[in-house]
Amino acid sequence: MKALYIHADSMEFESKKETPVAEKIPEGMHAGRMEEVLVAFITVESGDEERIEGVAAEASADILETAGKVGAERVMLYPYAHLSNDLGKPKASIEILERMAETIEKAGTEVVRAPFGWYKSFEIRCKGHPLSELSRDFVGKETKEAPKGGDTYFVLTPDGEEIPVESYKGGSECFRIMVKEEALGETAPAAAEPDYLRLCKKFGINWESMSDVGHMSLGPAGALMFDLISDYATQIVNETGPSVYSVKGTNMFSLDEPAVREHADLFGDRLYTIKTGKKSFIMRYAACHQQFAMIRNWNISYRNLPFGAFEVADSYRLEQSGETMLCFRTRRLNMPDFHVICRDEPEARKHFELLDGRIFEEIESVGREYDMLANFSSKVAYEENREMLLGLCRKHDRPALIHIYPEGINYYWTVNIEYHILDQMKRPREIGTVQIDVGNAERFGITYSDENGSPRHPAILHCAVIGSIERWLYTLLDTAVALEKTGVPGYLDTWISPEQVRLMPVSEDHVGAAMGLAAAIRAKGVRVSVDDTDATVGKKVRRSKQDWCSYAAVVGDREAESGTLKVYVRSENRDVEMTADELVARIKAETEGKPFRHMYMPAELAKRCDF
Repeated sequence: MKALYIHADSMEFESKKETPVAEKIPEGMHAGRMEEVLVAFITVESGDEERIEGVAAEASADILETAGKVGAERVMLYPYAHLSNDLGKPKASIEILERMAETIEKAGTEVVRAPFGWYKSFEIRCKGHPLSELSRDFVGKETKEAPKGGDTYFVLTPDGEEIPVESYKGGSECFRIMVKEEALGETAPAAAEPDYLRLCKKFGINWESMSDVGHMSLGPAGALMFDLISDYATQIVNETGPSVYSVKGTNMFSLDEPAVREHADLFGDRLYTIKTGKKSFIMRYAACHQQFAMIRNWNISYRNLPFGAFEVADSYRLEQSGETMLCFRTRRLNMPDFHVICRDEPEARKHFELLDGRIFEEIESVGREYDMLANFSSKVAYEENREMLLGLCRKHDRPALIHIYPEGINYYWTVNIEYHILDQMKRPREIGTVQIDVGNAERFGITYSDENGSPRHPAILHCAVIGSIERWLYTLLDTAVALEKTGVPGYLDTWISPEQVRLMPVSEDHVGAAMGLAAAIRAKGVRVSVDDTDATVGKKVRRSKQDWCSYAAVVGDREAESGTLKVYVRSENRDVEMTADELVARIKAETEGKPFRHMYMPAELAKRCDF
């Protein structure tokens, strides 16, 4: 809402002609005159339509405060369409003006409201003192229901005990630290620069200095790893059971849409907002907006359920600049956002358990383990989902930290599990997540036809099996750092390694043989490079290790004649003799079931730029 205040000796108006949007008014409202008056010229804007109560309350309070400051004895509310080009609908405008008049009158101040939608003549005598002309811009956040009580934390054990967090001493190191930080509010001391940043630099993963805080840039090696993880995330969701609809869409949504605005309000100051011309937009927080905007227009039968919707969605969160962390907490992230549309909550719980299993399977595949922080929107939500969660605790043979939100807030979700690893800085880090959503189907108008042909709102699962693309990359790099600390070379799984094989010709005379061998290996779907520089063999070998190549072999006269290579295997930190075919077979076995992409830079090192 835009407003212009004028403190006047007098203000007089008269209605002349109605417009197509004019309100019907009694004869006594067609004219009015007030003396010693604060005149508030009011323009209601489109964004106010979803915040009627809040805008009216905020504006009324400010008008009363201003009237007191300038000594005005009366208030006139004058609808005035010329303060903004983004006008609200007539119905909302009239309702806001009526609410304001009622509030001001109840406060004991005489008030007159000029009619809405009429051409009017007016005459005003402004007093001319420093406070006699003031402008205002009201946002009017809706008054939210106050929560009742505080957050509740306790530990649920696999045998069903509910133990106060203060007295619980079990669980893994990650779990104990998570209890201290999340439930007891004990902040861990700041850590030194984490080791994984050295690997980020090695693979060309940096902050982009020419962008906003928290935005990453990825060189060829990092970009390849990023895209492979994205491919893998897509592969995972298509293996979870339900049919999956993969979609793509925009990352910008209009706050004029009630569903978008209501959903956006849940995230407050973590949102990026953009104004273009007359409209305000938000950058999507996740893929929810786009997928729900599509699904609401689909004709869905109960026979189609459950099904999934998926997009690797660029998403934006306005993290504080001091909170950003390369690969882990960024302002632009890429979320492999998977939604499963279910008939009801019981069906959602069934698929929740299936997704939980896949989430654990993925972290265990890289040699890590998860601990669970289970959030519930209310005590009732906990009681309704307790047996499901207890079953998960028993399946994984580990406790869960329970967090029950304060009562009295109508959340759109019931249960959300965050899956945490303990990184090399001894900090719990959320990676995977799954949540039951019982509110967004109604908010966005998503329905399906049940067995009787009646429309029903489905329950929706939100899931990121491996977290964001950036966080899974963080997990892999942190895991490699952990391996280094055991006294062996750190390594990446072969499928994600930017260079799977490095061939190193002994001299210029052997470059041709190495290039021919590389071509044969590459044709079988393996990333292979050739160090064709004029460096010594010793330097080439050291460089292959510094570049974290999964396999590296020297090519000289002996290798060319025998067909046998002495291959350095990084994961074993030793040399193994094998033929090129055996090397390819080994790599194929190690990468089975994982996505493949060709190298994102020249295979010949002599052609590469220095990074």
